[in-house]
Amino acid sequence: MTYRTKLLTLLTCLVVVSNGLLAGAHYVQCKSALETEIHRKSRSIAATAAALLEPEVIKHIRNRDDENTPAYATLQSELRKVRAANRRNDTWLQRIFILMPAQQDPRVLEYVVDAEERFEYVHHPGDIYLRNDQPVGIGLEGIEKLADQLKGFQAGYRSSFAPIRDTAGRLVAIVGVTTVPTMYSTMYGLRSSIWGACAITLALTILFAVFLLRAVNRPLETLRRLIDSVGSGDFTVATSTSPSMTGEFARVANSIRAMAAGLRERDTIKRAFSGYISRQVLDAIIAKGELPALKGERRRVTVLFSDIRGFTTMAESMSPEDVVRLLSEFFDRMVEVILRHQGTIDKFLGDGMMVIFGAPLDDPYQEEHAVTAACEMQRELRTLCAKWQAEGRATLKMGVGINSGAAIVGNIGSAEHMEYTAIGDAVNLAARLESATKELGLEIIVSEHTYSAVRPLFHWKSAGEITLRGRSEPVRAYTVEV
Repeated sequence: MTYRTKLLTLLTCLVVVSNGLLAGAHYVQCKSALETEIHRKSRSIAATAAALLEPEVIKHIRNRDDENTPAYATLQSELRKVRAANRRNDTWLQRIFILMPAQQDPRVLEYVVDAEERFEYVHHPGDIYLRNDQPVGIGLEGIEKLADQLKGFQAGYRSSFAPIRDTAGRLVAIVGVTTVPTMYSTMYGLRSSIWGACAITLALTILFAVFLLRAVNRPLETLRRLIDSVGSGDFTVATSTSPSMTGEFARVANSIRAMAAGLRERDTIKRAFSGYISRQVLDAIIAKGELPALKGERRRVTVLFSDIRGFTTMAESMSPEDVVRLLSEFFDRMVEVILRHQGTIDKFLGDGMMVIFGAPLDDPYQEEHAVTAACEMQRELRTLCAKWQAEGRATLKMGVGINSGAAIVGNIGSAEHMEYTAIGDAVNLAARLESATKELGLEIIVSEHTYSAVRPLFHWKSAGEITLRGRSEPVRAYTVEV
């Protein structure tokens, strides 16, 4: 379920529940008010009838034989007049009757006169007044006390009672009336109005919610496209324009653009550095979240120098374009090998280069990586030479010198220009070993410091003790089978 659907459903449910509660409360309140009004009218009718009746006449009617007396006929006529006068649209009097205490038990009430004409419903003098098929055992006083109640034994708002007293104020009998509810049509109309208003409110709410969701969905869709672009590596959103957004959406969009700008800068730096250090080293630096210490520090490194033999002489017979094309193809292959084995390109030296293993991040297998890289560089060069020979182009030879030892590694230079490099005797010795490859006719020369660390891993031949320029004592060196 989408955010849009969830919000629309939530708003609809909220309106339905709130309108339902309000409509229900309003309906109950109106129904109670109408019932109270009907009950008030019923009591008024009963009180009017009680005032019209003669208490002394009522006292003489006790049993069924009294139905034929003029007194009974008079009382019944009065009750029927009251009933006829109160059969209107707003009030419909269904029954009117007189009750008295029974002679055997004053708590039990019995009929005196009933205005009903239908024989199946009429009650005769002496018949017991029943409610729910049970005699009402509270007497006239009990009924009088309950006369003000809306609900109770008197069957709710439809029935009311009024006392009949003699001249001495004694309670003689009681008049009871029962009305037919005339409020149902009013309640039906009220109910229809309430639910109609709820339906209109719900429809308006849905229209408003749809309008609101569309207004919210447009900037959300724009933000989603921005995030998808960043996720796919398109950082141009940092400078792109989008439909105008305000408030929180504008702040989120600006944050996304700022993030894209930062990622773009980071990606630019990553691509720039990827040509100098291996991807493994670069990924480790990025994952760590901070640059390694670039100040000068003393650490063990393995340094590799390489140089193309006789390149200066060969270049004199080539056009500058051919020289650049040859070097570019050569360095593409060599750099790929070096980076694959976690080497860091320190600098290019014309037709040669200086490579550091073990910096800027520590590498416990730096000697192995350096010797392996040197062997692969020679194999790649042989492949290139075969290709160039087939094309009728000149071929190359390369010498590689490797040494391991302590060196000062870090940012070295002036305040205006600095470069990350390594200096020290270990570096100088590696450079001298590379120079010796030409004199000895060897492809790779490795110092004893490097050889001791990886002796079991390669096939070696001793190059003997070599006297190097700038060193007073000879150096024992080795060459490795490629």
